[in-house]
Amino acid sequence: MFDISNCRFAFLDLETTGLSPWFGDRVCEVGIVLSEGKRVKYRFQQLVNPQRPLSPAAASTNRLSEADLALAPTFEQVIGQVDALLKDSVVVCHNAEFDLQFLDNEYRRAGRELQIPNLIDTLLMARNHFSFASNSLNNIASEFEIQNPDAHRALADALTDKNIFFAMMDLLLQNGNRLDDFIGIYSSPAWPMDEISLPTDLAEAVKSRRRLQMVYMDKNGQRSTREITPVAVQGLSDYLYLRAFCHLRQAERTFRLDRIVALNAT
Repeated sequence: MFDISNCRFAFLDLETTGLSPWFGDRVCEVGIVLSEGKRVKYRFQQLVNPQRPLSPAAASTNRLSEADLALAPTFEQVIGQVDALLKDSVVVCHNAEFDLQFLDNEYRRAGRELQIPNLIDTLLMARNHFSFASNSLNNIASEFEIQNPDAHRALADALTDKNIFFAMMDLLLQNGNRLDDFIGIYSSPAWPMDEISLPTDLAEAVKSRRRLQMVYMDKNGQRSTREITPVAVQGLSDYLYLRAFCHLRQAERTFRLDRIVALNAT
């Protein structure tokens, strides 16, 4: 049985070039926070050269640039460090399915297999045991009055995940839960590929079926703002697309997900 007070945790967050490793998107930043119980022992932040361009959506979200990444090592060059930090740890992610599909892809490219015998997903903890208005990392942090001024950068989000994990666990332990209740196993591949995994904020926006304001960048780099009502996400031959009712055109349209720069409630 795990003892939360002295357990070795590795809080993991990734930034990526886009939304799908199946369409060639790669990891561009890794953040890992090692802790013994609540005590932080080591912080790891590493830019990664993804060997492909950032999508407009990713660049807008993580504020990285091609110049930031050009001189960084490839993932294969840092995989040994990453693996050593995750080994013998309880790995904690927010929306683990999304991050681990990218990590698994990078391991495969390097000829290695990703196995995580002890995994906790704070998104599932939030969904199953709490009733937050939104289960995004930053909304949960706000609920617990946790600050994250550098949101959507890997180390800052890993630190935030650490803080919301222990805030939730403090309440859950009082209700008779144990740390072991939340630990699962990742052995590649952990999840079937028939469902499309998205970042939490985007997934919640799409599933809301509410009218949203979208900032979209076309293939020529031109931005436009329009109001849409999401219908579904689908994978076509070249990438993932959002099918939505466009109120400007009064008709259903499809939009490449990696060109959606922002989605906000109207």
